[in-house]
Amino acid sequence: MAKDFFEATQNILPDLNQTDRELFEYVVKNMGQVKDMSIQKFAAERFLSTTTIFRFTQKLGFSGYTDFINSLLITSHQTKDIDIPHALHNKTYCEEYLKNIIETVRVMPANLAAKVMGVLESMPRIYIFTDEPAVPIGQYIEKMFLGLGFTAYFPEAAYQTQALHDVIKSQDMIIALSYSGNDLKLMSIIEKIFINERPFLLSVTRADNNVLESLSDVNFYVFAEEIRINGMDLTSNVPMLTVLELLVYDYIKRKSDKS
Repeated sequence: MAKDFFEATQNILPDLNQTDRELFEYVVKNMGQVKDMSIQKFAAERFLSTTTIFRFTQKLGFSGYTDFINSLLITSHQTKDIDIPHALHNKTYCEEYLKNIIETVRVMPANLAAKVMGVLESMPRIYIFTDEPAVPIGQYIEKMFLGLGFTAYFPEAAYQTQALHDVIKSQDMIIALSYSGNDLKLMSIIEKIFINERPFLLSVTRADNNVLESLSDVNFYVFAEEIRINGMDLTSNVPMLTVLELLVYDYIKRKSDKS
């Protein structure tokens, strides 16, 4: 019996190479079209051989291309059942915006979320570091964890960050946020901390091979349309925020269930 695409692949993504990740993201963002493609058509769209596409479907855990397509058909049908507000219909950019959030949530592996919950149960000190576009998310997440009773700190000035290099310990948690995952300042901060200590590193980045992901104990992927205007990065941070809020709400629920 065919499985929901996201359920079937939720634990596979971290093991994919760069080419396979690009194919995976293409499938997620174009599921409505891919589900109707033959393997020849799919291969032609991506300028790859049918053998490469077939092997890609097997890497995702499917027996072959037909099994892969059947999974997309089920998932595509389920996605249509999601209630998108009537005011947003016929507005392609709005639907794509909402789809990115939905897809971000659906590729969150349950086992990785559970791993984060296990670390949070020990009530670690939490240090939040971000690249420039994600600063508002860092501020908000600091507030949420403080509200839950954690010792949480989001240093916004360079001197505040430098003062933490010798303060953060291996029993602490770092939350690092960067859509690209390759921000040099952020990488420098983490690498300096890792010289002497190895705290648990949770990161949120886009779905590709990046430096931040490679350093992380747990990395969650987000999907967003990359937008730059007049040199300013206006890529949406909402999918990133969604991942973090869901983790916080999962923690609250688990704590409530135990009380």
